[in-house]
Amino acid sequence: MTSSAEDLSNRADSFIEKADQFAQRHLAPNAAQWGKGIFDRQALFEPAGAAGLLSLQVPPEFGGLGLSFGDKIKALQKLAQVDFSAAMGLVNSHNVAAQLVQASPHALSPLYVSHLMRGSFVACTALTEPGAGSDLGQIQTTAIRNGDGWLLNGTKTWIINAAHADGVVVYAQTQEGSGVKGIAAFFIRADSPGFERIAVATSSALSSMGVGGFRMTNLYCEASHLVYEPGEAFSDIMRAINRARTYVAAMCCAMVSQALTDVRVYGRERSAFGQSLNQHQGWRWQIAQAATALQAGELLVREACDLIDKGCEVQTAAAQAKLYATSMAQTHLGSLLHAMGAEGFLDRYAFLRHLTAAHTASLADGSTAMLLERLANDFRLKSGAI
Repeated sequence: MTSSAEDLSNRADSFIEKADQFAQRHLAPNAAQWGKGIFDRQALFEPAGAAGLLSLQVPPEFGGLGLSFGDKIKALQKLAQVDFSAAMGLVNSHNVAAQLVQASPHALSPLYVSHLMRGSFVACTALTEPGAGSDLGQIQTTAIRNGDGWLLNGTKTWIINAAHADGVVVYAQTQEGSGVKGIAAFFIRADSPGFERIAVATSSALSSMGVGGFRMTNLYCEASHLVYEPGEAFSDIMRAINRARTYVAAMCCAMVSQALTDVRVYGRERSAFGQSLNQHQGWRWQIAQAATALQAGELLVREACDLIDKGCEVQTAAAQAKLYATSMAQTHLGSLLHAMGAEGFLDRYAFLRHLTAAHTASLADGSTAMLLERLANDFRLKSGAI
């Protein structure tokens, strides 16, 4: 390993430790009340910005840390062990900062990236609509040229951070009937005339994720705030979705890992019928099954992560990782909660919040059914077996 590579590795390890400290000092004391719907944005984003969590993959020349995707995964896992929803809110705002640096280094980056990294400005990415989720060709939000700019009209829903975002990357159709080729991306401010937030009734356990929606009515977007031209946005969307599927899978693994830790500790301390719980064969089997499933999930995540860092095609690996890890989390968070008994319902544990999060994760960035269909088609095309 060269000295520069060793230095980068040491900086990454140091930062991951810092992410763990942030999770224990800032997320752990607040997670229970956030899970009951009592959420204060300033208690999350600005402390996270001060800790560097909003500048992970922003290049150093723009004031960021310039870490790899694999390092980002490890930091997110530290956060997700405590509060998956808060971690999702943070990574979605961070992703916009990294996106603006790549797509608009001269126009938008100087205006917004430093504020995004500090957490004083929060952003989100808006794809999903009432009638369009994974089928991006069905996006109904329109962007029509108006002078030097664009007029945007449409509704977005089920958007992470929409409830408290200051800025939004909006994907809109620029030419009727053109499908994904006509989709462009625009950066708009939430204080723009014609922007209206729409509340989405969700579980309070997701309050720190800020899930919501908004309506745009003749919202004017300057030409300088075009992030991706028509024809360029779709490849960006797919690249972002594959990365999101991978880190969502990693975060599901992190939730199960934390649950296993809690259960092991409880099993040593709690006795039944004259023995500690971890002396009972049936109880231990639940632990063994969860630990084995977790390792399988982590291997799938590692494969997808390595492909991303190498710049390789990752669509199938990312879909497999997310499909398996979300299902694994739903199954084993439930079984490990049962292993805890009523103790698992206490606020000091994350079982209920994380079980809700696991089900939410199975729908984000491609539902379980959609991923199964995609993987089945991949298998059919490769083998001719179906």
